[in-house]
Amino acid sequence: MTTPRRILPHAAIGAALLLLASAVTAADTVLHPFLVAQPKQAPQEVNLAVEIPAGSFTKYEIKDDGLVHVDRFQSMPVAYPANYGSMPRTLAGDNDPLDALVLTREPLHPGVIVRFRPIGYLKMIDGGEHDEKIIGVPTDKVDPSYANIRDLADLPEIERQRIEAFFRVYKDLPAGRNPVQFNGWGNAAEARALISEAMERFKQ
Repeated sequence: MTTPRRILPHAAIGAALLLLASAVTAADTVLHPFLVAQPKQAPQEVNLAVEIPAGSFTKYEIKDDGLVHVDRFQSMPVAYPANYGSMPRTLAGDNDPLDALVLTREPLHPGVIVRFRPIGYLKMIDGGEHDEKIIGVPTDKVDPSYANIRDLADLPEIERQRIEAFFRVYKDLPAGRNPVQFNGWGNAAEARALISEAMERFKQ
């Protein structure tokens, strides 16, 4: 004989939600993902606020309220080749947080923070503005599977081709969107320098 589940009355559920809300208020609100501190090891190791999981056709964005919103579905039938997101406490040339892609063995959930090691970056111009994409892998502590990947040259050529191919076509539909220009790749040292500049720009 199974014991019937106890169902909480609406009043009890409401009281629990109010208690939770007051606890959040007492904690002085939740920290926005873009304001999460970067580690002392930066720029050798840095944090990423994941917005779009690897393999996703959906463009998620973390908005000003700190929540993950569905911005749109990709018109082009191409999936993101790696976990894509924004680096907290950075400011890139387009006045947005610096973008990064982190390769992992399984997709990460939108809104999580992952610590990664930058190994290079894709030099891009989008609509006349610099829009570089940092490329990275999880730190050894997060996933030692990538311990031997320290620079872009260590990454299999096919991975670089997938990333570049994605950004070449993902804006082809709908027609009339800003064209993307590629200016090659930068190595790990150049990526770290770019991150340092973006972190300093955020402080100004």
